[in-house]
Amino acid sequence: MSLKAMAQEKVERAGISNYSFDRDTLVMCGVRYTLEACTCGEPDCDGVRLRKNAPMIRPVLQ
Repeated sequence: MSLKAMAQEKVERAGISNYSFDRDTLVMCGVRYTLEACTCGEPDCDGVRLRKNAPMIRPVLQ
């Protein structure tokens, strides 16, 4: 199963319906998350980690 499919399953299992994917980036409520494989080895781990992307700095318009 791909990271994208695992992330989608994780989000839907949490009851979140307002999300989308931009290439391999998960977007929820305007916040972007990078998908990473999780290798923690915990028994309840679903194998995917969501890492919050740093906000993009927008230039100030004058």
